[in-house]
Amino acid sequence: MAPEGDAPAERNHPPAARRRTFRLLTLLLALAMPLVNLTLLDQYREGVIRRVPHADAAPVKVGVASAWVFGSVLNALGMLFVVLIAGAAGAAACRLAGSQGAFADDRALLGVAVSGFLLGKLLLLTLGSVLFSLPTADHIAAVLGGVDPSMAVLAAACTCAVRHSARLSWPRGTACALVPTALLAVVCLVA
Repeated sequence: MAPEGDAPAERNHPPAARRRTFRLLTLLLALAMPLVNLTLLDQYREGVIRRVPHADAAPVKVGVASAWVFGSVLNALGMLFVVLIAGAAGAAACRLAGSQGAFADDRALLGVAVSGFLLGKLLLLTLGSVLFSLPTADHIAAVLGGVDPSMAVLAAACTCAVRHSARLSWPRGTACALVPTALLAVVCLVA
């Protein structure tokens, strides 16, 4: 029987599992952006018709499709940027507060909290739109990118992530958790 120190890196290695979860949630978030942009097709169509008022149906469809692809790629890149920056900013705050964990672990766990929050919010908005027509499908993108009381859930998730990863006290953990929450709020207000 091999000693525990010789165990493969994949087995019993929580930081690797956290990073894998972080990558998976971030990928799912990026892949969800084209679905969110499907709710904006009417706005894309109106924009194409406003710019080219006498166009036939085929050029309008091409314009809408290209706007959808371009918007999906930009939204996916924007979400990746937000998740990565929020995780890194939160991990840097943990370092300043005296984190006992590794920077990569802090960043990954805070990134999991942020991307999980955004995916959960997207799922709830989509289900609410499908089941109850609240919000209407064309407003999902606006509500997803808005600042609302659900940011308290993100702050709580980040606090739990910081407490677990960085092993900080509750006051320091809460202060560090406010950094990615505030960063996401600023991005939502600016965008």
